[in-house]
Amino acid sequence: MAKKNNLEDIELRSESVQEVLSNPPAWIVRYGISIIFSLLIVFAIGCWLVKYPDVIIAKAVITSHHPPERFESKVNSRIVKLCVANSSKVKKETIIAILESTANFEDVLKLNKFITSIPSDYQTFYFPFKEMNNLQLGDIQSSYSQFHKAYIENELNQKLHPYSEEINAGKSSQTENSNRLSSLYEQQKLEKIKLSLNDIQYKRSLQLFEKGIISKYDLDLQKASNLQAKQNYDQISSSISQQKEAINQAKKQVVASQISQEKADVTDLSTLFQALDELKKSIHVWKQNYLFVATYDGIFRFQNSWKENQLIRTGDLFATILPENQGQYLGNLKVPLQNSGKIQQNQKVLIKLDNFPYQEYGMLEGRIQSMSTITDKDGNYFIEVAMPKGLKTSYGKDIKFDKELTGNADIITDEMRLIERVFYQFRKLIKT
Repeated sequence: MAKKNNLEDIELRSESVQEVLSNPPAWIVRYGISIIFSLLIVFAIGCWLVKYPDVIIAKAVITSHHPPERFESKVNSRIVKLCVANSSKVKKETIIAILESTANFEDVLKLNKFITSIPSDYQTFYFPFKEMNNLQLGDIQSSYSQFHKAYIENELNQKLHPYSEEINAGKSSQTENSNRLSSLYEQQKLEKIKLSLNDIQYKRSLQLFEKGIISKYDLDLQKASNLQAKQNYDQISSSISQQKEAINQAKKQVVASQISQEKADVTDLSTLFQALDELKKSIHVWKQNYLFVATYDGIFRFQNSWKENQLIRTGDLFATILPENQGQYLGNLKVPLQNSGKIQQNQKVLIKLDNFPYQEYGMLEGRIQSMSTITDKDGNYFIEVAMPKGLKTSYGKDIKFDKELTGNADIITDEMRLIERVFYQFRKLIKT
């Protein structure tokens, strides 16, 4: 069957409808174009006024400059003593709890008290080993024994000075040889005078012999006397040289002994300092494993109903301390690689907290402060967000901070208007 015209398929049953279609109202013809144009203008203005920001979504964690301190067990042990009641205020360096170990915690704390009292600029110091008898130190015992040994060796070296006798003997020999050298110099002067007189006498005897006044025998006697004077002078000069050599040897002996003594002093003192540092390190490790100590003032809270003699395992969260002075709040974001090039400093960040629905409490506002230059192993950038308004939400509510706050963050990379997005779509269509 042949297809009929669509207009012919329309069955106009109502006379009013037929009348409207055949005779449209005059106001539609007169004002229709104006109304449509006005609506287009209103739509354009609305698109200009309405902003449709470009957003990058990231995971957020809110912390503070002094975040809550978490106490997690580093060993499998039992709780020997609970020193602080739950929800009480604690001061810095307060011992919260003590775990069971091979050492007696009172002995370790006693030893630590003496160790920490040693001044940092020490050269020599006194350590009361007599007061430390029969200490039960467990894993620390080996380091303590090494320290004790090094302390005794250094103390004996300081008292006895084993090279002092050699130094004194060398100095004494040097003094005696110097006195002998002075005596030889005086004797050399006399021998020089004798030699000069013998030279003159020999010359005279030679002249007399040439004139025949004295015999050859007398001349030989004078010559022998002159040779003896020369020999005596040369012997004195040789003795002077030997004494100088002896003085130099004595000086070398003194210097060598002094160097050996200084080496012994430095070596013993260095060994003592090294042993002391090892002892401090051992005590520090023990305290980290078996003591819970507050690092700042705050409120202590258990994370479980812990009791004395109860077993605690490695990684178990024992308690937290909420600091009294938390300082400024910070947001830490993890942003994926995609679109991260749009992120710039001081861009606005809106954070929706997981445990505070933003529809009821509102959102937190922040500003991008810094961004890492490279990604982590998962391909995410780390961004730090400043919180100038703290934890006051967009609804004017203050969020209580007693732990880390987590949520999702919207990074506003560009405050684009709706009309700009429309034009971007047209531009994309034109380019394609």
